[in-house]
Amino acid sequence: MFTDLRDAFRGLLRAPGFAAVSVLTLAVGIGANLAVFGLVRAVVFAPLPYGEPERLVAIWERRDTSRDANLPLSGHEYAALVEGAPAFDGIALTRPDAASLSGAGEPEMVSVHRASANYFRVFRIAPAIGRTFAEREDAPPARVAVLSDALWRRRFDADPRVLGRPMLLDGEPFVVIGVMGPLPSSIAPDVWLPLDLPEELRAVGRHSLGVTARLAPGVVLEQARADVNVVAARLEADLPSTNTAHRFELLPIREQIAAEVRPALLALLAAMGCVLLIAAANVAGLLLTRGARRQHEIAVRIALGARRWRVVRHLLLEGLLIAGLGGAVGLLLAAWILDLVPSLSAVRIPLAETARIDWTVLAGAAVISLLAGSAAAIAPAIRGSRAGAGWLREGTRASAAPERHRARAVLVSVQVALTLVLLVGAGLLVNSFVRLTSVRPGFDPAGVVVFGVDLNASRYADASGRRAFVDRLLASVRTLPGVEAAGAVSQLPLGGADNWMPFSIEGRPAPAPGREPYAAFRVATPEYFEALRIPLRGGRLISESDGRVALPLIRWFEQQPLPAGSERPQPPPVAIVSEAAARQFWPGEDPIGRRIRVMFSPPVTIVGIVGDIRHNSLAQPVSPHVYLAHNQEPWNSLSVVVRAAGAGTTLAGPIREQLRALDPALPFTLRRMEDVLGRSVGRPRFYMLFTGAFGAVALALSVLGIFGLVSYAASQRMRELGVRIALGAQPREIVALVVGQGLRPVAAGVAAGAVGAFAASRYLESMLFGVSATDPLTFAAVALLLAGAAVAACWLPARRAAAVDPLTVLRSE
Repeated sequence: MFTDLRDAFRGLLRAPGFAAVSVLTLAVGIGANLAVFGLVRAVVFAPLPYGEPERLVAIWERRDTSRDANLPLSGHEYAALVEGAPAFDGIALTRPDAASLSGAGEPEMVSVHRASANYFRVFRIAPAIGRTFAEREDAPPARVAVLSDALWRRRFDADPRVLGRPMLLDGEPFVVIGVMGPLPSSIAPDVWLPLDLPEELRAVGRHSLGVTARLAPGVVLEQARADVNVVAARLEADLPSTNTAHRFELLPIREQIAAEVRPALLALLAAMGCVLLIAAANVAGLLLTRGARRQHEIAVRIALGARRWRVVRHLLLEGLLIAGLGGAVGLLLAAWILDLVPSLSAVRIPLAETARIDWTVLAGAAVISLLAGSAAAIAPAIRGSRAGAGWLREGTRASAAPERHRARAVLVSVQVALTLVLLVGAGLLVNSFVRLTSVRPGFDPAGVVVFGVDLNASRYADASGRRAFVDRLLASVRTLPGVEAAGAVSQLPLGGADNWMPFSIEGRPAPAPGREPYAAFRVATPEYFEALRIPLRGGRLISESDGRVALPLIRWFEQQPLPAGSERPQPPPVAIVSEAAARQFWPGEDPIGRRIRVMFSPPVTIVGIVGDIRHNSLAQPVSPHVYLAHNQEPWNSLSVVVRAAGAGTTLAGPIREQLRALDPALPFTLRRMEDVLGRSVGRPRFYMLFTGAFGAVALALSVLGIFGLVSYAASQRMRELGVRIALGAQPREIVALVVGQGLRPVAAGVAAGAVGAFAASRYLESMLFGVSATDPLTFAAVALLLAGAAVAACWLPARRAAAVDPLTVLRSE
């Protein structure tokens, strides 16, 4: 065996071109598969960093009136679940938030989970140093914090003496009591802070809580679903005004994390499997060609007494050696791809940062290399071992028989079929992406920059103080050279945040409980619409004169007291609605002048209608929007939108200086609105580019396979072609003969690939926008592209064959 392996290695050294092409071909197929396998394993199959994660379930609310499937819960619903759902061994609460971290170093915005005291016990995660929240530490005046490992290392240089030291979050001191071990940043925040549980329990009807529960020992998911259904029915009977038609939905924690991306990743894995098969078929074709050229050598070996098994083993080892080298290079390619994916911030694939080369990926590389090498080498090895004394008698004429080319033709047909399947998938994704990016978002992002302002600190606890700060900030930004408009909004379009609320329309019968109309509510300043160029369709925009004395406008739950100054004379509350809201809630009517009540607010008069925008995604239909005035409902977290002449990014320094002059503790990060728009389509762009890139590789491999088949077939028929030319055949006839022979396996591959693509493309439906999974134009375009590439691959060897000198060929025979 060692001797055969040594001989195989020496044989590859004597044919460096063949070796390099074969190794790189398999490396591409193996590397692509390992990268996607590593990503799929990390996202879909690898154990989550929790104790017994299979017993963790997320609990969401479903409502018939909401477009969103998973909605947060309210504090009173949590209390009802704790009391009436014995299927759970613990129920934890979280409310995602953000906070400004200041103190030593530059201020930065960090992600925060405000969590109940039992959060870490329910998830069964322990700190690396220090402790987590104690019992009842989720009530005032608890001012403690648990840091993530990433923040501890980035901000505090992994100093264990951080325990017991204060840190400033939103200007408030919190004592660091613990540091968690490494957790994936896509599913863990920077900081955990205690939740104010008593306040959440009082806020009946305020839905802002994420709920995760641990199933009790021996309890299955269906039992837990039965328990929460009983709780939902009891709440609907006891509180019809807040809980009619509200249902609970339980999702295993893995499904909660990966359900959105799992179908796309599995489709990518299948596509990369096609690339690997194409690469293996290509290498098999190369080995067949190499074996044909070595038939004299093999026949001599057999004539001298070599057993057929020894010849097969020698040729098989050569293929496995190529596969081993291809696997090693493919492993490097996979490592590079896996390092690249987390750095693509626009992709946003949960747990992608945990994908790495570990023993499972190494084992996968060994298995894939072995299978690919065996698949590529077994047929050429068996076929090559059939050479014998007959070949020595017949010489090169024996290889000219048509049946000798059948194996190579089958391999070409397989490559073409798989390539067509892959290219159809890539074509559908490209078509979908083009249609997606051609959707008008309803605003103009060109020349717009945005930055966030977080006003959660105690110095901004008063709504009037928040309004005054925003007014001063916008006024100072407008004075900067080149600024055309500056406004602010509570939820930036395509920024990932949303806020839906129920409301009632004055003059209409009160809707039945659970059937209230819902709309996406935003808080905006007057120049926000001008900054994003959202057109005014009717009425007027918000103005500075709409400012109220009593702030804020909305009471979120009935027990919330009225704001100070409610009894004083002041401008009436106003709102602006989008065209979609006007169509949906006032069909055939003019909504201007109509009044609505938002949660527990005074009547709000609609004064204008603006154009629709795509807020959550370009792929989703427009939502009904209601814009409230910031000078009536000051928000604590805003996105400032600045339209400027030129690029706008040159304003980063001046705006930072303006912000520092007003509050040096606020973090500052400037983004272009075009980058926000691009990030919103980052995941479909990644799927398109990944599949398209390897579709192009598959096409190149298929073209090489076709070229190799036709070149070899033509070289084996040189005597015949020379005779034909000597007897008067024209060059065009020779070209047509050779091209026709080369296109026969291509036609068979296209036919088989079309059937396979029709069946496989249906798995892409969840990834497509505006295009059918069986789009005939895409199928036709890919078939024409592949046919054109095949004709081009056949043309060059056909032209060479037509130019052969018959006298030279016949003399050599």
